Amino acid sequence: MNPDSVNNEFYNSHAAAFDKIPFGDVLTTLISKYVTKPRSQILEIGSGPGALALWMTQQGHAVTCIEPAEKPAKLARKKGLTVYTVKFQDYRTDQQFDYIFAISSLIHISRLEMPAQIKKISELLEENGHAIVSFMEGATDSFEDPTHTGNMRFFSKFSEVELKELLSPYFSIVEFRKIEGKRIHQSFFLLVLKPK
Repeated sequence: MNPDSVNNEFYNSHAAAFDKIPFGDVLTTLISKYVTKPRSQILEIGSGPGALALWMTQQGHAVTCIEPAEKPAKLARKKGLTVYTVKFQDYRTDQQFDYIFAISSLIHISRLEMPAQIKKISELLEENGHAIVSFMEGATDSFEDPTHTGNMRFFSKFSEVELKELLSPYFSIVEFRKIEGKRIHQSFFLLVLKPK
C-alpha cells in the first residue's frame, strides 16, 4: 500500500468530518499566546478543509495552505483560502513565514523522511517566528485503523526522547504539551518551536 494514496483516499472520503479546528480550545489558546505579530504570514501544513486557516484569516493574517487531498482542499478554497494541493515534501517556495502550523499532518510523514522535513520547516520560518506542531506518541511507522471503522491510515510516531532529538538541530522547544486524543485513543505531543 502507498501511504500517500491511502491517506488521501481516507481524507477525501471523510473531508467534512475534519472541518473543525484540531485540539479545540487547547490549540486556539496556544496560538493566541504566540501569534502576536499583526497581519502575519502563516503556512499551514495539512490544512484539511481549512477551519484553522479561516479562523486565522478572520483575525487579519495571510494564510497559505498545503493540503494533499483534493476534496478537503476544495472545501478550503470555497472558504476563499489559498491552497496548494501537494504533499509538504513536494512544496516549493522562496517565501519565509512568520508562523508555521503543522497540526495532525506531520504524523503522516514517514520516520525516515521526517528529519529532512523538520529541516525544511526551519528554513521556511522567519528568524523570529514560531512553529506549532503536533506528533503522535509511539515508535513506529504503520498502517492503522484508529477509529475502528475499517479505514486504514498511515501514521508515524515518536517517543518524547526521539522527538526532542529530532528537533534539536533546528529548533528550541518553547512549550511542550501531552494531550490525550478524543476521537482516537492515542497520545499526542503539541509543541511550540523557535528556530535556533
